[in-house]
Amino acid sequence: MARPTKSRRKRGPSIADPARAIVAVLAGLLIAALLALQSISSVTTRRAPDLAVSLMPLNGLAKEQLAARQFTGGVTKADEVVPSAKAATPSASGAFAGEALTPKAIAILALASADPAQRDRILAAATSLNRRDLLLQGLVLEEQVKARDYAGSLATLDRLMRVHPEQKPALFPLLQRALSEDDAIPAFAEILDGSSDWHDDFLEFAVRDPASLAGLASLRESGDVGSEEFERRLIQGLADNGQVDRAYSLFQLASGKSAARGTAGPIDWQADYAPFDWRFADEGGFRAQQGRFEEQAEIYVRGGKGGLIADRLIRAPAGRFAIRATHRIQPVDQVRDVRLQLRCAGSETPFFDERFGRGENLFEVGSAPAGCEFMSVGIQARAWSGRSALRGTIDRLEIVTLAARPEPAAAETEEASGDE
Repeated sequence: MARPTKSRRKRGPSIADPARAIVAVLAGLLIAALLALQSISSVTTRRAPDLAVSLMPLNGLAKEQLAARQFTGGVTKADEVVPSAKAATPSASGAFAGEALTPKAIAILALASADPAQRDRILAAATSLNRRDLLLQGLVLEEQVKARDYAGSLATLDRLMRVHPEQKPALFPLLQRALSEDDAIPAFAEILDGSSDWHDDFLEFAVRDPASLAGLASLRESGDVGSEEFERRLIQGLADNGQVDRAYSLFQLASGKSAARGTAGPIDWQADYAPFDWRFADEGGFRAQQGRFEEQAEIYVRGGKGGLIADRLIRAPAGRFAIRATHRIQPVDQVRDVRLQLRCAGSETPFFDERFGRGENLFEVGSAPAGCEFMSVGIQARAWSGRSALRGTIDRLEIVTLAARPEPAAAETEEASGDE
C-alpha cells in the first residue's frame, strides 16, 4: 500500500519582500522619470536652454546654449565682447564641467581669458575637438587674422563656409579684403580649387568690386582658378577700369591668342572674351551675332533703333594701315547709315569715322595716334523711324598695311624755304 505523499506548503512572502518590491518599483519610476526629464531637457536644449537646465541640471549642452545666449545677448559693439564673455563664464564653466564637447562654452572661456597664451592653448585644444562650431571657428579666425596667418585663416573660412554656407554674406567681405594683401594670394590659390560651391560664388562676388580686380588678376595668373564666366568678368572689369595691358595679358592666358603690334590680316568674329573679342548688341530689334559661317557676322536693326552694334579692342597697327570691309547689308540705299569708327582705348572720341559704301569698302585710316597701344574697332548702325529695317552680313574685317608716305626731297624742302 502506497504511502500518501505529503503536500509541500508554499512559503508565503516574508515581511522583507514587499519592501524590496516597493523599492524596485520606486527605482524604476525614478529611472523612468529621469529618462523623461533627460528627453525633455534634450528637446528643449536649443529652444529653451534655461528650462532644460532646470529640468536636468547636469545637461551640459543646455548650459552651453544658455551661456551662448548670455554672451551674445550682451554684445552690441566690439568693446563689449570680453566683458560679456566674462559675465557668461560661470555658465560656460558649468557646461564644460558637465560635458567636455561644448565648443561654444570653450570659445566663451577663451574670449574671457586675459592671457593671450592661455587663449591660444584653449583654442588649439578646442579646435582639435570641434572644427564645425560657428562661434568657436569665428574666434579662431579672428586670432588668425590678427596674426596675419593667411593660410590658416583661409583654411578656417573654408571649413566655416562648407558647414555654414548661410554665412557667405558675412564672411565674403572679410575674405575680399584679404585680396589686397600680396602675401595672401598663394593661400587663396591653394584653397580656391573648386572643390566647394562657395569657391566660385566668392570669385563671382569679388569680381564685381573694382578694388578687388588687381588681387583677382594676380590670383588667376598664379593658377587655373574660377570659371570661364569669372574670367570674362575679370578681363572686362580690368579693361573697363583702365588696366588694359593687364586685361590683355589675362585674355591671352585664357584664350591662348596673341597679336603682335602691326600685324596685318583678318579680324575674326569670335565673341568669347570681350573686349578683346567682339561685344555684340543684343536687344529687341537691335542685335548682332556671329553668323552660320565663322567668317561672317549678322546684324539686324529695326526702324527707330541705332547705336554701337559691335565693337572690340585690338592692338593698334604700327605704321599706316587700312581696314577692308565687305558686306551684304540691305536695303542698299540705307547702307550709308552704317559706319566704321576707331577709338583709342579709354577714349570716347573716334579718331576715324566713315560711312559704309556698297559692297567692298577699303577704309584708309592712316596711322593711329601716338600712344594708342590698343584701339576699339566699332560698327555703328541706325535705321531711322519709318524706314525699313537694316539686315545682312559683314565678312571678317581685315587690316591692310599701307605703304609709308615718302619723305619730301631735300631740294624740295630748300626750295620751299627759299620761296618763303
